[in-house]
Amino acid sequence: MKNIMIFYKYMMLETLKKVSLSRILQNYYLKKFDIIENENVIEFGSSKNSSKSFHKNISGNFSIDFADKILGENKIKFDLEKENEVNKKYTLVIIFNVLEHVYNVDNAIKELKKILKPSGKIIGATPFLYRVHYAPEDYNRYTKQFFLKLFKENNMKNVKIEELGFGPLTLCYSILFDYLKYIPLLSNVILTICILLDKFLNIFIKTPLKTIYPLSYIFYCEN
Repeated sequence: MKNIMIFYKYMMLETLKKVSLSRILQNYYLKKFDIIENENVIEFGSSKNSSKSFHKNISGNFSIDFADKILGENKIKFDLEKENEVNKKYTLVIIFNVLEHVYNVDNAIKELKKILKPSGKIIGATPFLYRVHYAPEDYNRYTKQFFLKLFKENNMKNVKIEELGFGPLTLCYSILFDYLKYIPLLSNVILTICILLDKFLNIFIKTPLKTIYPLSYIFYCEN
């Protein structure tokens, strides 16, 4: 019960900061992620000075590099759509909300494997029931079955895929969040009601509703 209250408080505070529910759930998942001291980590789709970098949710001492297909300040140029020269290998790749913007995702996984050390890990996420967001392109939405097959075909081990969300009502809230975020207190009230109603609905349905109406998927695998 205590953990539930801590999570609920965290979620409400983040909503007041105009953070989307999908991202709140992704951030919270990462806070539970254990990292070995002194690992070297690379994060895709972020930068050193970004307040939204996902590595900031992970505790521990580790070195961090950033990668993008466009060379930028404090960034390594690495295009997931092409073959890349590998100058350094990493123990952990963080790749959140990036793969939906990659047309050839199979090639992306092959390129990520090239920069992983033996037993190196990939942790990331992609949205599912989420608005189209061009950055600059938005190509795909992937399911749990897709990721399981993708990682199996690329010989990844210890694969874990988890749906993030609560159910259809919180999904509706998430869709409307772009407008509700400008009325933060009302947004929190509506979110609370939606979560309670989804939990109530789940009493009568054997299948967890978040597996039918996922906001996003988070994945983990090892080289």
